Amino acid sequence: MRRLRDAARSIRVFLIGAALCAAPLLSTPGRCESPARIKLAVFDLELDDFSAGGPLAGESAAETSRLQRMTALARQLLAKSGLFEIVETASSNNEMVKEHWLRKCNGCEASAARDLGADMSFLGFFRKVSVMEQYLEFRIRDTRTGELLNVSQTDLRGETDESWSRALKFLIRYRLVEPELARRKHDL
Repeated sequence: MRRLRDAARSIRVFLIGAALCAAPLLSTPGRCESPARIKLAVFDLELDDFSAGGPLAGESAAETSRLQRMTALARQLLAKSGLFEIVETASSNNEMVKEHWLRKCNGCEASAARDLGADMSFLGFFRKVSVMEQYLEFRIRDTRTGELLNVSQTDLRGETDESWSRALKFLIRYRLVEPELARRKHDL
């Protein structure tokens, strides 16, 4: 637990520096040449289906399409934050990436992201218990050490674009971006 807190503190310090450089009102000439954005490999969001019959039926076309839309939204939100430079993951040769099985590989996403030139990896997945009971979790790892830097999750109700996108926007905004901006303001 202490290692996780230390790793989280390290990422906060790095993100604070990046955010300070990105804040035009706070920067002075010579203080920050350009914003230091973190190279983040955002892997395709995955579905972990525990619903009755779900594992046997497999991922539906509607679910696959929704996952693609949510992946695009996650990449857009993370890039828009100004804290991250999104690293393209489609060129990865890692079988776990191609099969959308990263959630089950015990941290292998970090080495896959490192192979792509990223500083950190972003893995997100929706866990479906039933149509009405689902969870979204994301994990950010340091690609050099494989250490978890951020694990966030929320529950959601309903299997719709609206419920999935609300959960995704909530986690990115309130569990990643805004806490870093608040810490930056507090540290000033």
